[in-house]
Amino acid sequence: MNRFVKPSASDERQPLSYFNVYRGNTHSHSIFTWTHGAHRTKCMSKLTEPTEFKSHWKVPAGTDYRDWNTINLNPDAYTNLQGLPANHYRLAKENGYDFYAMTDHSQEPTYQPVSKDNHVWKTLQASADEYTTKDFVAIPGFEYSRNVQTNGGKGHINVLNSTEYVNADHGQRGPVPAWPEARWSIPQFYNWAKTAKPRRNKGCVVVGFNHPQANQYNDWDHIDPEIVKSISTFELHTGYKWTRWEAYMRALNKGWKVAPIGVYDNHNIYAITDPEGFPPTQVLAHDLSLESITRALSERRTFVSWIRGVELRYAVNGYIMGSTINKTDRYAFEVQIKTRASHPEERVSKIQVLRNHPQGKDDCEIAAEITLAGDQDEVTWRPEIKDADAKFYLVRVLHNCDVEKDGRPKKMAGSTVSAPVWMEA
Repeated sequence: MNRFVKPSASDERQPLSYFNVYRGNTHSHSIFTWTHGAHRTKCMSKLTEPTEFKSHWKVPAGTDYRDWNTINLNPDAYTNLQGLPANHYRLAKENGYDFYAMTDHSQEPTYQPVSKDNHVWKTLQASADEYTTKDFVAIPGFEYSRNVQTNGGKGHINVLNSTEYVNADHGQRGPVPAWPEARWSIPQFYNWAKTAKPRRNKGCVVVGFNHPQANQYNDWDHIDPEIVKSISTFELHTGYKWTRWEAYMRALNKGWKVAPIGVYDNHNIYAITDPEGFPPTQVLAHDLSLESITRALSERRTFVSWIRGVELRYAVNGYIMGSTINKTDRYAFEVQIKTRASHPEERVSKIQVLRNHPQGKDDCEIAAEITLAGDQDEVTWRPEIKDADAKFYLVRVLHNCDVEKDGRPKKMAGSTVSAPVWMEA
């Protein structure tokens, strides 16, 4: 099934100036993730053993910590710690986010029975409609969470902008429900994802791997060309903490075409207003709309940065980052990077073009690099690489603040990492 019909002139060949950088968050949880989050004293391991709400959470009137059916659906009733999707969207919009996605766990009791007519699912959709405007995009979604290793492996996967949702619960939150969706394996989920339809036929369905470990998803198994087309993102960092570089290299080596993103995976509302944080998901899109943002995510036009306000754009042989291009023996790059003029410590000190390791190791090899004086707020670099064997390239940037005095890079945190460009075999 064609998940999105491209216009006659594909964005892949548009000049770099065509794309704007938009910033948001594509992984978050509301009170609809009932069993755990900032509102609970600790996670509930069983529905029959509820844990109390935190004493300083301003609990909406009538809400019982033992009964999810008492959740108050008025966003004005929530003022701290945790709230409804509407509270998340409202705060994100007020704090300068361009887009924000809600992705509560679909195995939660609030989402049972699994149905597009489930009242919680419908509340999420209505909230997204209410808060989407010309300068903010609210995206509804869910997190498929398979937490058992048997029958296909375990792993969490986000889905944005889909008409329906599915559930992988195997009883980890209580007795296994009766409906067949409750036993979906990862291969079954992949088959569903290949044909998932966008909500109201607007934009794209976006599917991505969540906080992956190096050998999750049955060591990146159950792969075929159609599911590779359908899954587009990979969470390289959560909350600007560590980087999942080894897992990312493993996934790329296995043949997945996934672009790096950052997320918060916040089970609270205060991450949105944290003065030390900033929107972690960075995309290149022509305009700010549901269609453009979900298309950019689906077509892998993303980058990750630990630097606030950085802009990274690059093309290979005229194709924008995230593209799959014809294999050749000569690749012409155009790399453009902008940083904030008021922060000289964020200026670019080194740019590297990385390619897949020639010996198949779960790592990259430097194909080209340039060391700069670190005194410019805007940098353009146009290297040409001769290489007949590369499977993919990506760009990594080191800034003044993550390079030692002798030029050696510090830990990965602080760098900027782009989506790859892949070569057709």
